[in-house]
Amino acid sequence: MTHAPPPRRLSPPETPSPTYVPRPHGPSGYAPAGRPADAARFLRTVLRVDGVSTAVTGAALIAAVVPLTTLTGMPRPFAVAFGIFQLCGAAGLLWIARHPVPRPPLVRAVVAVNAVSAVACAVLALGGVLPLTGFGVVFLLFGALIVSVYAVLEWAGLRRARGAGGTGRAR
Repeated sequence: MTHAPPPRRLSPPETPSPTYVPRPHGPSGYAPAGRPADAARFLRTVLRVDGVSTAVTGAALIAAVVPLTTLTGMPRPFAVAFGIFQLCGAAGLLWIARHPVPRPPLVRAVVAVNAVSAVACAVLALGGVLPLTGFGVVFLLFGALIVSVYAVLEWAGLRRARGAGGTGRAR
């Protein structure tokens, strides 16, 4: 009489660990849930919003140069040059935001340009360099505030991505 071996117990099919969620990023196709993919998404979103708002402001400065310069007191050549500068900056921001994981040196450059722009707007608003109206002072100070917020959010996004192991070092 032959004995049949006892039936083997089959283990349930292997499933990914609950801390991993399939993502279209990385060599394995997996990224820790809520970490690099989310951090990169946050950073790209901030860069996109910064890019779109910068483009809208630049286009408005150029398209509505006569009424805006009348309201703000900015000289027309300055307003047009400022608008062109913003459109070029917006193109750069949107290009950087297209990458699945924005490159840290580019994001650090964006943060630096935004910080310098915020200081420049405040100096122009308060320094008496331009013949601004009261509305012009408020316009530039509001711009300085907005640009500062973008710089802080982009820096936070870069640090968050670094902490998640996503985009490299943020110093």
